[in-house]
Amino acid sequence: MFFLSGIDSTSLGQSVPNPTDTSYIMTLLRKAEAVELQRPQKALDDYQKALAFSAEIDYSKGYFESIRLTTYLLDLLGRHEESYKLAATGLQRALRDTSQQYRSICYFAMAQSAKEQGKNKEAIRHFKQAAPFMLAHKNRKKAAALYQNLGLMYEAERLYPQALTYFNRAITNDRIARSSNQELAVDYHSLASVYMKQNRLELALSYFRKTKSLLDPDKDIHFMAALYGNLANLHKELARPDSSLYYYESALRMNRLLDNPLQQLHLLAGKAETYNEMKQYGLAKSLLDKAYALARQHHVGLSEFRNIYREYANANLGLHNYKAAIPWYDKYMETKDSLSTLEAKTLLEDYELKLRQAEAGQKLARKQVQIDQLEQARQRQNLWIWIAALIGFLVVAGLVFAYLYSRQRQRASASALLAAEREHALAVVQSELQGQQKERLRIAKEMHDDLGASLTAIGLLSEVVKTRMGAATTPEIEKISSISTEMVTAMNEIIWSLNNRNDNLNGLIAYTRAYASEFIDNTNLHLQTHVQEWPQEIAIRGADRRNVFLTVKEALHNVVKHAQATQVSLTIRPQTDRLIIEVSDDGNGFVANERTRLRNGLSNMHNRMGESGGNCEIDSSARGTTVKITYPYPHGSTAKILQT
Repeated sequence: MFFLSGIDSTSLGQSVPNPTDTSYIMTLLRKAEAVELQRPQKALDDYQKALAFSAEIDYSKGYFESIRLTTYLLDLLGRHEESYKLAATGLQRALRDTSQQYRSICYFAMAQSAKEQGKNKEAIRHFKQAAPFMLAHKNRKKAAALYQNLGLMYEAERLYPQALTYFNRAITNDRIARSSNQELAVDYHSLASVYMKQNRLELALSYFRKTKSLLDPDKDIHFMAALYGNLANLHKELARPDSSLYYYESALRMNRLLDNPLQQLHLLAGKAETYNEMKQYGLAKSLLDKAYALARQHHVGLSEFRNIYREYANANLGLHNYKAAIPWYDKYMETKDSLSTLEAKTLLEDYELKLRQAEAGQKLARKQVQIDQLEQARQRQNLWIWIAALIGFLVVAGLVFAYLYSRQRQRASASALLAAEREHALAVVQSELQGQQKERLRIAKEMHDDLGASLTAIGLLSEVVKTRMGAATTPEIEKISSISTEMVTAMNEIIWSLNNRNDNLNGLIAYTRAYASEFIDNTNLHLQTHVQEWPQEIAIRGADRRNVFLTVKEALHNVVKHAQATQVSLTIRPQTDRLIIEVSDDGNGFVANERTRLRNGLSNMHNRMGESGGNCEIDSSARGTTVKITYPYPHGSTAKILQT
């Protein structure tokens, strides 16, 4: 018989199990479960033997326990359709049984298989069918597992508010059940992932840190590697490159012990992108070589190749290897076109938003119909009141009471209509704000992806033409190359000012320091920097950031063009209520007069700082010139203490 093959008779104490010996089935399941990760095929064979034996002797508990363990292992092995069919077969038997638990096991197994196949809506339906038993069970871990899976489904469907609701319910039930630290860590990690997708980065960081505090670095190394990769990506979004590199390196070190090539690919590509942003192009290129080799070896998707192509082009451009940059740029554009279906997803999101607004309008219309019906009923009641008044005082008193009751219902209905109108107005305002935010990010993205790519292509092509023409290069070609470079720089400054992720003090300080270093590197001047960061994250409007930066930029340009200096010093000192920036040089200075007072550059510096509520002071002598810029933080700016 099938269920007897491969069984060691000495371990069972008999050559053939007794058909009524249910303990044999449960022992077989427990032994297989203990080795399912080390010897999955052996465990699967034992699960199937227990399933067949349970069906033969009509042992329901063993049968459905075998269904649960077998479908889990099949999903682990990637055999999702086989798992789904087995769970569906078990469901047919469970529907003939009186136990709600067995139906719940089958529905849960079907939901897990559908989830692994990307059938999210079907998975949600099956999870909800499994819910009554799991939520009623005294062991709250079952409810926590259900809510965790529902949260993952809504996250995959980009319904983030619903996902957050279910993840918080999972946390509540895991706390009631006193679940392990690792189970709670999974809940916090899920919350952090949703907050990161909503661009609520500081909130995501706090939950990632809670996750880290619950894990054991020695026992939970798989979880820690994934967590450190997410922390690296998060710090990169927060423009904290040093922290991002630390977490990338830690995640890569853990991943070497786990031998997970796909995770290693993503970590290498992310670390290379960070090095490109720090202008360490050589280090970025060596990491990209490793990531590209892994991508080709494991046949990854187009999105991974697209990111690698883009960073290769940026690295070669930074190294002034324009001939090598062009092929990578072409591959990036081809891959980007292949992934254009992402735009269809954006259109679908817009459609869903409009659909929700339409549903709100329909609800308001139904409320209005109900109010009209109540008004008509009130008029009829008034008519009967006048007719009944002829009958007598007592009848009139009763009808008056009915009239007052009707008026009360009318007021309640009117209040309900007013509340519905306010809710609709709030939804419209929120939709408009969301649209404005999305439009701002879209403009920055399109400028970076389309205009930036086109300007970069112009610069690259002009460099190629110059290389081919050699000494015969015309001034017009030189002019094209120079203008394209200036336009790329100006465009990057505009993108930086548009991106609301940069609306903070430390982001302004980091960007100003990076610009000064890059600008002075192209001159004969020696740059000294004395830059401090502030332990509080202070929000600054995009317009103020741009005014402060352009004032510093104008001061540096004046040093290069007019000062005839040998060295320049940049000092940035954030204080409790203001930011102070000083640009000093050892040049020949200038004497303030009517001509210098009216010079556009100097007047622009004063005007820009005046617009942002600050001031610009210029002190010049024969020993050099010092420009002191003072910017007071605006009232109501948000300050958050950075956690170590």
